Amino acid sequence: MAKALLEQHGEFYPIGVCIDQEGKTMQRLIGDNDNYPLASVLLDHIQSDFTTKLSSGNIVAYTIVYQAKVTNKQYKDPVNVLIAKFESTDMETKGVYYLPYTITDKTVQFFEPWLD
Repeated sequence: MAKALLEQHGEFYPIGVCIDQEGKTMQRLIGDNDNYPLASVLLDHIQSDFTTKLSSGNIVAYTIVYQAKVTNKQYKDPVNVLIAKFESTDMETKGVYYLPYTITDKTVQFFEPWLD
């Protein structure tokens, strides 16, 4: 979904996906009746909602995918990345996955990802 949105629009709002106790997946996209929310506000809202639901046992896992620019040892200059923050009720399953990319002529090319 993120790749298709990047190729069509060059950007997208944060996307949240969670799994409930029965194994059913649910998506969280733009909400709160706001057609143009700030991505950071939407990201915070989805994160807060999923953290609360995970703590209460209403869901067993979630991930939130969003765009950012980051630097690290390999990328000294800022690089576009898709970030997937994920967590589950299994305390060992939590992390942040980084997937660098470029867009050329509406075609997304992904590079070597890394996990924190």
